[in-house]
Amino acid sequence: MDLFAAPHPIDAYEETALSRWLPVVALSAITLLIQGTTLMSLGVFLPSMAGDFGGQAGSAATAFLLAMSVVSLPAGWTLDRAGARPVLLTGIILSAAGFALASLAQNRLWLAAAMAVAGAGVGASTIVPGIAIITRLHLMRRGLALALFLGAAVAAGAVIPPFVGAAIRHQDWRVAMVSSALVIALACPLLVWLVPGGRIRAEPDHARSTWAALCSMDFCRFVLAMTLLQLAINGVLFAAVDALMAQGMTQPGAVAAYSAANLLGLPALLMGGVAADRLGARPSLIAAALLLAIGTVALTGVRAMGVPGVAAFILFWGIASALPGQSGSMLLADMVPPGAFSRTLGLNTAIISLIGALAPVWTDLMRQAGGGFRLPVLVYAALALLSAPLIALLRPSNAKTG
Repeated sequence: MDLFAAPHPIDAYEETALSRWLPVVALSAITLLIQGTTLMSLGVFLPSMAGDFGGQAGSAATAFLLAMSVVSLPAGWTLDRAGARPVLLTGIILSAAGFALASLAQNRLWLAAAMAVAGAGVGASTIVPGIAIITRLHLMRRGLALALFLGAAVAAGAVIPPFVGAAIRHQDWRVAMVSSALVIALACPLLVWLVPGGRIRAEPDHARSTWAALCSMDFCRFVLAMTLLQLAINGVLFAAVDALMAQGMTQPGAVAAYSAANLLGLPALLMGGVAADRLGARPSLIAAALLLAIGTVALTGVRAMGVPGVAAFILFWGIASALPGQSGSMLLADMVPPGAFSRTLGLNTAIISLIGALAPVWTDLMRQAGGGFRLPVLVYAALALLSAPLIALLRPSNAKTG
């Protein structure tokens, strides 16, 4: 089997249970390992990295997120032209190389450049190709398939960061980064063999259908709503450990709470997948936005409420932060023609991730202006709340989306 085989359409492969579910397992494992050691562990890396770079490392996180978002657009295009395996393999190589280079960084510019390489790799090897491939392979049980795939990203945030935190405590952040790069480089290329190597689309009117989708007002509303949600999620995702520590929690305790919140996304995705398949993606996305606002506000009450405050953050934010990627993707698939999905997904992901990448820097600025985490947390809660009416205005073509 050739990793760079001729890019026949994915939906030309034989339709068997194994051919449809084995790629989901492989893509989930790749995402768990890559996002777990990179994206989902950034909040653990940043406090330790900051000590070596003048007290702030937010620019490195922003470089990572910017590169990850920008790559989403060409990744969607390349999936259509070259096939899945070349895109995945390139992303894996960049992810490992970027973290290896970051571990050697001696100044902020070097660190930011290396983190940008890693971010580009993560963008090309995880969410966009995974969702595009799974959406093409699964029609009837799309919610469940996406729940399993996105559940891997959630599990990555629950399982991997404690190991990264332990490596940092016993060695340092540089050793932890090298170890992460080795895990990616040794394990992930083998999993690419289990993914079909074909193109994501086969429709001849692909360009016209994509342009029509991009020009629709519903797509613009969808992108705006998803951008607000992405900012709200990123604002807490990369500051939660620091915010909890600022309210008196120890580093292991803060990491444990952060991991528990991410772990709670696993049952949330499974329940959300069933709900979205039965009730529609739009109601699920609205509910996620409202819960995200509540869970974000709960982060401000940890010092005053103690354990109940931590539990509220874990429960509400943990459930809500996992759902937009699932129900949002399903809603987009029902809003655009099948031939336009890969590119509209890539464009949407690029836009929301590009703007969402600014969250760590904005958090630093709001912390300085407000003297703590209260101001940024309340702002991110308000953004999540504002997304709900925008989602309610969407009118997908498929009635089952709600």
